[in-house]
Amino acid sequence: MTIVTLDPTTGFGSGEEFPLALRPETLKGQVLGVVANGLGDSEAMFDAIASALTDADGLAGVCKVVKHSVAVPPQPEQWAELLAHATVAVTGFGGCGSCSTRSMRDALDLEAAGIPAVCVVHSALEPAVRAMARLVGADEYPVIVIDYPHNPTAVWTKEESAMLAAQVLDAVRLRLTR
Repeated sequence: MTIVTLDPTTGFGSGEEFPLALRPETLKGQVLGVVANGLGDSEAMFDAIASALTDADGLAGVCKVVKHSVAVPPQPEQWAELLAHATVAVTGFGGCGSCSTRSMRDALDLEAAGIPAVCVVHSALEPAVRAMARLVGADEYPVIVIDYPHNPTAVWTKEESAMLAAQVLDAVRLRLTR
């Protein structure tokens, strides 16, 4: 019997540092890509972030995709839309290991395509997300962490979604710009 294994540490994770996309000076005139995985009420939080950044920072637009499932990449047509329009991006949210690490992978894939991105995760899943980043050599990748008492599965009220958006807004802005 032959066992075949794959080495997930090849490529950027093999001693090479993962190259982050060049961040703009400000968000003015940028198009925010939002990659929502549809978990709980996280989409409402991302909508509130996009709205606040549009009002306060002068975004030129928002390109939002909602994935078909929490633990899969966006569909090819969704990636094409993001790559054609987004100039900065935010991804997330995850209440389990597979959806959180997939959100991080979405952010890393956007970075590799030249689009500055940030991933929003729950503290319960931060170790898994950080491990995903380490696999590609992005040990210091910018992650925004939401903590308890907020539910990791994003089962929030509308008010809580808005409050969380307000809490992470400055961190999103900081991590998407120079």
